[in-house]
Order: sequence, then C-alpha cells, then structure tokens
Amino acid sequence: MTNESSNSFRRLIYGLLLGVLVYALFALAADAGELLRHLDRVPVIVIIGACGLSSINYGLRFLKWHAYLHLLGIRIGLGHSLLVFLAGLIMAISPGKVGEVIKSVLLKRSRDISIARTAPIVVAERLTDLLGLFVLAGLGIIVFQYGVVAFALTLVGIFILLAVLQSPSLIEALLDLIEKLPFIGRYRSDLDRAYSSTQTLLRWRPLSAATILSAIAWSMEAFAFAWILHHLGVSSPLLFEAFFVFSTSTLLGALSFLPGGLGVTEGSMAGLLVWLELFDNLSPALAATYLIRFTTLWFGVIVGILSFLLYERSQRRLEEDNPPQPTTTADE
Repeated sequence: MTNESSNSFRRLIYGLLLGVLVYALFALAADAGELLRHLDRVPVIVIIGACGLSSINYGLRFLKWHAYLHLLGIRIGLGHSLLVFLAGLIMAISPGKVGEVIKSVLLKRSRDISIARTAPIVVAERLTDLLGLFVLAGLGIIVFQYGVVAFALTLVGIFILLAVLQSPSLIEALLDLIEKLPFIGRYRSDLDRAYSSTQTLLRWRPLSAATILSAIAWSMEAFAFAWILHHLGVSSPLLFEAFFVFSTSTLLGALSFLPGGLGVTEGSMAGLLVWLELFDNLSPALAATYLIRFTTLWFGVIVGILSFLLYERSQRRLEEDNPPQPTTTADE
C-alpha cells in the first residue's frame, strides 16, 4: 500500500471516530430507549432499498465523472473508471469531499495521467453537486422561508466564482502572482494545466448538463429519506418536505466544510424535522437522520473501502506482472 493509501486510511479512521462521537452526543440529547425503538420500526428491506437508491445516486454521478474524463480527452476503460470513482467514495467524509482528489492520485498511479489534469474534475463535481442540491432545496427554501438570504448569498457567491474561473485574464494575473511566491511558484506549469482543464469542464453547456444530472442523482437519496420517514409514521404530504429537509441539511453540511458535514448535517436535519412538526420530539427525528446517513454517507464509505481494496489488489497484480526494468548504463 502506498503512502497516499496509508494516509487515506488514517483520515478515514479519524472520520469514523468523529462520526461515533457526534452520534453518541446526539443520542445523549435524546431518549436512547425511544431512539432505539424508532430505529427498530423501520424494516430491513427499507434500509436495503434506501441503499439501492443511493447506489443509483452513485451510478449517475459516475456518469458525470466518466463524461468529464472524455471531455478532457482521457480515454480509459469503463470498468477501471468505475473502480477509481467508487474508490474515491472512501473520502466522502473529508471536508467538502475534497479528499476525493484521491481519484486523480489513483489514475496517476495506474494510468500515469497527470494529477493536475484530472484534479479539476473533483472541483467541477463538487460545484455541480452544490448546484444540484440548490435546485432541490430552492423551492422549499422559498416556501418555508428558511435561510433565504444566506442561501441566496451563497448561490450568488458560487456564480461569481464560476464567472471568475471563466475569466482567463483574471486567472492569468492570479497565476502570475502565485508564480512569484516561494515553494508554490515552481508549480506554475501544473497550475496552468489544471486551469486549462477547469475551463473546459466549467463551460456553460457541460456545467448545465452536469447540474441537471446531479439534481436527479441527489433526488434518489431524497426519495430514500421520504421512504424512511413514511415508515417512521410521518403522514402525507411528505415528499416535498423530505426533499427540502434532505437537500437543505446536506447543503449546510457541505458548506460547513467539516469532515462529511458531520454534526451540521445531522443537527440541521433533525432540527428541521422537528421545526416542520413532522415529529413532535427529537428521538424519531434522530432515528430518521441516523438511518438516512447510514444509507447514504456511511454506505458510500463502505463501498469506497471495498473498491479501494479491490483497486489496490488489481494494481498490485499488475505491478507484479510488469515489474520495473532495471536501468543500465553504456559501461555495463
């Protein structure tokens, strides 16, 4: 296992420990017995089905990842591309999921593709994920008058960032300043390559298509949330509220830039469920929150771990079958 792999697993362990601590603290704030009773009300088949809907989410987001590779002129096999994408889910609990840049590291190792060339894909993925969640949350934010100003300002900030990234003159001036800095200035050529990829990925047509795909992908997990809420006794109308609570709390978690949004996502989700009077106390709200987070975030981490181990196994076999040839000199 490479140093990068070891570091990834170390960060994963830290994230798991943080998750255990956060969930334990929330459980202490509720009635533990009531919490367990509500968790037991949801059939196993519903949990499996929710994981299935999350799998559809991953599948749609994989299409976005693979399309981005093609957009940059990178041609790799569909199977290997899928394996790298799923392995990246291991870093879903990194701050803002930026740890998913490990996908670029894995492609560098297995296909010798420059990290600077593919790392912007992760940036484009995160931006279009945010925009897709805004699509899902927008109507609910207006109807329920929850954080309208904050969300509007955030959305404006995202569009300003996109406009800046599409301004070559501004970025060129910024890179010229960076080039004069010690240590990072020597990476100017890599930064130029990264910006070239960024420009290609964030053109308005691929940006719009990727945002729509992201909205459809995240709606799968919102449907799973509505399904779980139904089995916890929430009566209709439900789907609208479920989409609003899920997308809004997921957005807040992402914008908090905490590992996996831990604490912020769970707290806002449970709080919104009570605020909307879908539940009259914290215990069933926490039960719904724990179940949807298990079938989305933690299920994804499990898929990422298994895929990462499979990648390591296949890469090790490849390296064993094709060992590096020793270099020779003219004297030898």
